[in-house]
Amino acid sequence: MAGSSEPTRVMVAVNESSIKGYPHPSISSCAAFDWMLSKLVRSNTGGFHLLFLHVQVPDEDGFDDMDSIYASPADFQTMKQRDKIRGIHLLEYFVNQCHQLEIKCEAWIKQGDPKEVICSEVKRVQPDLLVVGSRGLGPFQRVFVGTVSEFCVKHADCPVITIKRKADEAPQDPVDD
Repeated sequence: MAGSSEPTRVMVAVNESSIKGYPHPSISSCAAFDWMLSKLVRSNTGGFHLLFLHVQVPDEDGFDDMDSIYASPADFQTMKQRDKIRGIHLLEYFVNQCHQLEIKCEAWIKQGDPKEVICSEVKRVQPDLLVVGSRGLGPFQRVFVGTVSEFCVKHADCPVITIKRKADEAPQDPVDD
């Protein structure tokens, strides 16, 4: 853990809303961030250094709204640029809030499988704590969807706090976020 004079480094894994899409943060990400501010940071804004990580999951075929049959190198470049911009706008939401509260923070984007990338980044960055949101899926849904938060609890090289979204904020389909 950080010494008494060093701020506590908290990594917060965030993702986009599956309902609203980019640049809107997911319900779970907002719940985790809000919990962290109210229960950990409180008024000790100088005692924390927040590390925001967004992991973008590449499409299986590399395209969402383009016809892959007619793709050119320029199409791939356009997609990469679009994804980067979307991720930056998502992170901007959290960074702007930290700036307003005068909390030191950093933010970055990686690509890959979120659970693997988060644990890899924890190993690389060595935060004091990892905070992740949880959709609160039931056992049946977890089998088919899987949960990033459960994986991180088991495999991250630091303490992990998972924050469930509030019941009144959960969409009709709990897989949505």
